[in-house]
Amino acid sequence: MIRIAVAENSPEEMTRMKEYLERYRQEHEMAFQISCFTDGADLMEHYQPVYDVIFLDIEMPNMNGMDTARRIRKVDTDVILVFVTHMAQYALKGYEVRAMDFLVKPLEYEAFAFRMDLLLQRIPGQNERKLLLSNKNETRKISVDRLIYVEANKHKMFFHTESGVFESNCTMKWVEEQLEGAAFFRCDHGLLVNLRYVTWVGQSELLAGGQRLKVSRPKRKQFMQALADYIGGNL
Repeated sequence: MIRIAVAENSPEEMTRMKEYLERYRQEHEMAFQISCFTDGADLMEHYQPVYDVIFLDIEMPNMNGMDTARRIRKVDTDVILVFVTHMAQYALKGYEVRAMDFLVKPLEYEAFAFRMDLLLQRIPGQNERKLLLSNKNETRKISVDRLIYVEANKHKMFFHTESGVFESNCTMKWVEEQLEGAAFFRCDHGLLVNLRYVTWVGQSELLAGGQRLKVSRPKRKQFMQALADYIGGNL
């Protein structure tokens, strides 16, 4: 399922975009979930980082496409941003927010379909598992593959990733349920480690992503077996 958002001020252009997306979906036998917004403020009101592609009209009244893109990038680094506008001179500004493409109105289907072919090739890991995590300040989408370990500390959960640490209010039980079947092992009461990042194991410690983590004595034998299974391709 590919999740697409369209923020477009013009009802006529919105209708055209939906028609093009539906035609492309049918021609390529793909599954799309399309969400439509009348402007950037509407999109950002309850924004969640769940989209794969966002089409942004530049010229919107309450919040223009560029300002919307800047706000999106604060909470969502993965989503593909595509600007749609009559004014081609905005193309260079797209680099500020790492926009992947730029479409000039009025859209022609053939050009749109060609761009869609390119865009969909750039969607990172359609089969890649992700966690949607929240705290009182923000919601963030985290790739399971880039999650090094999860730490429980004082009723908080800390997700240590390649790009930093994210704090959430979930529980270790919930995390384990979400990661079921993935190559993670609970090496201590409050530690859940991604086996792909483990580079060394001692008597009571291990190295994962350059961090020293505790391995409890009762868990060590099971941990070593899980690690051996992972290395041998059994996990």
